[in-house]
Amino acid sequence: MFRFRNEIDRLKEEIVSFGKLIYRSGLTDSHGGNISVRFNDFILIKASGRMLCCLSKDDIVATTVEPDEELDREASVELKVHRSIYRSFPNVNAVIHAHSPYTVAVSLNCERIEFLDSESKLLLGSVPVIEAKRVVASDEVAEKIPKYLKGSKAVVVKSHGPFTVGKDLEEAFKYLSSLENSCKIISIFSSMER
Repeated sequence: MFRFRNEIDRLKEEIVSFGKLIYRSGLTDSHGGNISVRFNDFILIKASGRMLCCLSKDDIVATTVEPDEELDREASVELKVHRSIYRSFPNVNAVIHAHSPYTVAVSLNCERIEFLDSESKLLLGSVPVIEAKRVVASDEVAEKIPKYLKGSKAVVVKSHGPFTVGKDLEEAFKYLSSLENSCKIISIFSSMER
């Protein structure tokens, strides 16, 4: 890994930047959510308990696509879900999970989010919502999520929030942002109908 130090440092800086952007955009709370990127056989992921708005390169853990007890120790508790996605989709190089408020709210009342706005219909189609007995650090979510991502760039865990994927962090962020904006539109439209 040492010979790739420059690329790994660049990716860590990118995670730091997107963490701040996700928080400033109101897409998650101070300690909620996590971000990862894949680099070769490695995963760079936010350390457990760190605030997205205040990340530094030291808050990014390097582990492997295959489980490694020692390297995994300080990683986000959602590592198992990120790892499941990377193992199932070789073309995915970035995963973002957030506790986006409008997306979480809309997820409470449906099995699939059907968009009202043309932008998200074009970009995302519709987005599945999955249920699990335990939603945080969930083996059940890690097992289920690849099936739902086969036809989508985003999946929402009911009451917990979205996981979005992309070839890089910018693409995963685009899907996260679009999803939240569309759920805001759904919420506004629903309140106007009352």
